[in-house]
Amino acid sequence: MMKHVGKHGDKRVAVVFREVPSEEHMALVVYPDTLQQNMHDDLMNAIQSEKGQQARNLGEAIHGITGTSGESILHTLHTNGFMKKVRTQDIIMMPQPNAQGVRLDEINKIINDLDTGSEAAAKLADLDANRGMADPDKKAAGVQAAAAVTGNAGVLDDAGLAANLVEQANQMKSQMANMEAEISRLMEEAQGLDPSLKPKAKRGRKPKVASA
Repeated sequence: MMKHVGKHGDKRVAVVFREVPSEEHMALVVYPDTLQQNMHDDLMNAIQSEKGQQARNLGEAIHGITGTSGESILHTLHTNGFMKKVRTQDIIMMPQPNAQGVRLDEINKIINDLDTGSEAAAKLADLDANRGMADPDKKAAGVQAAAAVTGNAGVLDDAGLAANLVEQANQMKSQMANMEAEISRLMEEAQGLDPSLKPKAKRGRKPKVASA
């Protein structure tokens, strides 16, 4: 799977920044096939590099990678006017060659949901037809694309999502047990400082004396 690559119409694009500040519906892209050969090779090598694949945004990686021009690839692309603003809904990310892609705006929404702690995985499974991911093939493509952008190489199917939920539940149980132990320790400490906080023993009823 390859991050940062997709299509705009019938043109191949490299997504340099998934969102433009204050214009989240827009992305900054480069059309690799329009570049001179040396710039094209610099860009594609950077995308395929470990640094490029680990980067959340390609621009963050190529800012620190020097091209054949002796300048950072990002600087070269910017000064030569090769970066263009395109609507995210018009970009189809293609993490695998010849595979069905998914719209960049959908991927951005998933990633933003993950950043805010929302149940993005559950939402992904429920995306409706108006969002272009209703049928199983599109849903699977969406999961793959989201995994590619977020850096998760595995594709989560229903079993994978269920396993994640179980893991989260187990983690919560462990946290609750630790909290209960801490609560007990604090209560014992407080009762040691103030014995009046100790629960009072219940008085039992006196046994009835049988009448003669």
